[in-house]
Amino acid sequence: MRPPRLISLLALSALFATTGSAQNPAPQPRVPTAGPLAPPSVRRAPVAQVPQTPVTFTPRAVAAPAQPAVTARPNALQFDAKEKVVQVKSGETKAEFTYAVTNTSSDEITVLSVHTSCGCTAAKLPTHPNPWVLKPGEGGEIGATMDVTGKYGTVTKTVTVVSSTGSYPLLAKAVLPAEAFAQMQRMTERSRNLQIAAADRQAVFRGNCADCHVTPAVGKTGKELYNTACGICHEAEHRGTMVPLLRDREGTFTRDYWVGWIRNGKEGTLMPAFDSRKGGPLTDEQMESLADYLSRDFPLESPLPAQLAPAL
Repeated sequence: MRPPRLISLLALSALFATTGSAQNPAPQPRVPTAGPLAPPSVRRAPVAQVPQTPVTFTPRAVAAPAQPAVTARPNALQFDAKEKVVQVKSGETKAEFTYAVTNTSSDEITVLSVHTSCGCTAAKLPTHPNPWVLKPGEGGEIGATMDVTGKYGTVTKTVTVVSSTGSYPLLAKAVLPAEAFAQMQRMTERSRNLQIAAADRQAVFRGNCADCHVTPAVGKTGKELYNTACGICHEAEHRGTMVPLLRDREGTFTRDYWVGWIRNGKEGTLMPAFDSRKGGPLTDEQMESLADYLSRDFPLESPLPAQLAPAL
């Protein structure tokens, strides 16, 4: 027979074993919920994979205009001269050049373009802007224009003709005499001065203009004053079309008429006011002497244009 203490210890061990089993059950094997091993009730049908086709964009090619093949034949096109020289006359601002060309080959030739070596020279084909087709034996002319404003001496530019048989360089030479250059400078300066005067008629008495319109008139009166202060414009050979030739008119004009013109000039024209109180160069004595000369001794042969009546 077991002792009572031992029975108690065994009973307690059994009790703890039973309680532990109830609170921590043995792990159960995991049942898969999907895939080939899942039970029939939880299996999912496989999703079909649709192959993706990549989308590509191919730009549509634009056909370029057909160009004839270039075959180098340097003598297929013949020019009357490959160098043209123009003597520029005094007062001219442009030089014109003309090149005669002929297709001397047995094939059709297409002249594609013509260009120059500088922006001051322009050239174009007779069929511009289209190419120029020359059949065997056919020909024509290519023109070029050179702007020679402000230039002097000999000016040379290149005119290049491009064709289906190759390129043909031509020369354009403009010869400008020294006098032509000097006159062009004077015309350019005069044009600039006219623009300044049109914006401010009193500007003729200031700056560089004063050398011609103020200084020569200092201390002068009567006829001598007219020649230096008035004749410089009204008697000039190359005067502007808006400047009348005072002696070329008929009729008699009073002294007060001339005083009004001299003293006030006229707004909106190139005629300035010569009165020193209005920015002009003349004193009262000078203006009076000038009016005396114009009304008494100055030749009166044709009427003064009505639009130039004085502002009294």
